[in-house]
Amino acid sequence: MQAIVSALDDPHREMVENIWGELKAVFGLQGVVGNTQPHVTYHVAESYDAARIGDALAGVARAMRPFAIETHGLGVFRGDETVLYLHVSPSLPLAAMHGAVWDAATPIATGPKPVYGAATWVPHITLASGDLNADALPLALQFLNRRVYRWTIAITNVCLIEDTNSAPAAWQRFELGTTG
Repeated sequence: MQAIVSALDDPHREMVENIWGELKAVFGLQGVVGNTQPHVTYHVAESYDAARIGDALAGVARAMRPFAIETHGLGVFRGDETVLYLHVSPSLPLAAMHGAVWDAATPIATGPKPVYGAATWVPHITLASGDLNADALPLALQFLNRRVYRWTIAITNVCLIEDTNSAPAAWQRFELGTTG
């Protein structure tokens, strides 16, 4: 699988990585730790046309300016895999970024994941996944709920994660607002 995301920069990258470390130390959760870096995902597909995806994302980066997102608490996705996440508040700049990525990537994607489409996409930052079972979930939520998650995070990039299953995955990063 490949994904198009915005990587979080410091201090929020470090804050999320610290949460990952705490969840690993206290609950033994390792589903996210070491596989990636903190990010917001816009699009996921089996693959993208390698000859065109770089230009497509460079075009998105040129067209978009840096913007801020806000988080507002914890959430849980349940399905084949339970995911505990930090909820990102919807906003016009975030919707514009998602739309630009979706429009640029979908025509050159093989097997795009429809859950990332505008009607179903839930912007979020993953805190735990994979080995988060029914016993650990309520304990992890209780543990994490001792904090307030009203963060304002600068979004300055769009990135291609070349293989979401490798650790560490190779990333291509494009800075927003660049003219090169």
